Amino acid sequence: MRIFSQLAVLLSLLGCAVPAFAQTPAQSSPEDRQRLVSVVRSLERTPLEPSLRSERAWAIQWLTDAPDVSVTMCADPLGGIPDKAFVQGPEIIVQYMLGMAAFLVENPGKSNDADAQQLAGVESALAAYRSIRAVQPSNLSPQLEKLLARQSRGELPAFVHKAYLQCLKKG
Repeated sequence: MRIFSQLAVLLSLLGCAVPAFAQTPAQSSPEDRQRLVSVVRSLERTPLEPSLRSERAWAIQWLTDAPDVSVTMCADPLGGIPDKAFVQGPEIIVQYMLGMAAFLVENPGKSNDADAQQLAGVESALAAYRSIRAVQPSNLSPQLEKLLARQSRGELPAFVHKAYLQCLKKG
């Protein structure tokens, strides 16, 4: 029993010491911020490119760790979670998240403009979806097709605004 007590004390002391050594910068590096934007734009053009998997993983981790960039996820502006029949649904959701992050990096003064962030994320996701559709024309998502139709009619900003407000009410 004494060994467990000593181990618990040691772990608690180590836990207290870690923050003193692992200081997080107040802002992400300009190089990382530029890399994020580059990755997001590449994923919009070729979201299925196998060589971009590691870049997508890096971007997700960067966003998770970034001290100065954060986004609010909600499937409602995407028309809901893409159905299971659309295999690339997870990539579209990630693209939505990363698109918002890229928007914030490129427009730091818009950090309080949730509508602009959400719209940028949805537009990034739709760009990736169009790229997927171009190489796999039979691979369609009904929800994303509806969003493309709204976008072509100029109705996407109003839809995203309303959907995001509904999402906030649920939260």
